[in-house]
Amino acid sequence: MSYGSLFERLAGEVRARQGLATADAVAASVSRHLTRMLSTRAGSVQTLPDYGLPDLNDMRLSVHDALQQARSAIERFIADYEPRLQQVRVTALPRHHDPLHLAFAIEAVMDGEGERRKVSFAASLDGSGRVHVR
Repeated sequence: MSYGSLFERLAGEVRARQGLATADAVAASVSRHLTRMLSTRAGSVQTLPDYGLPDLNDMRLSVHDALQQARSAIERFIADYEPRLQQVRVTALPRHHDPLHLAFAIEAVMDGEGERRKVSFAASLDGSGRVHVR
């Protein structure tokens, strides 16, 4: 069975998920949606002004405060706009040599096709504002 949103099915993205268990296909769909969500900047969607993440490069804040603010914003955004995830918890991952590279662990309970299970994703934000979720 292939699982995906209407837009994923129309774009043919679900073919790669054929043969996966339903829970794994749902997790892949959620991961793809999180990538799109977290790559959207606040204010860029005219019909939903609160949709998107604020600029995470606020130089007025300490590194610790900036990470806490980013973590909190990501948690709220996912809770508001990804209904398949509940009990979302986001933690900052250690930053390696690149100060513009942020990484977060996203842990949640996923509800897909009547099955609930714990899932975790890793989101990395590079200096150009692009987000990759796996």
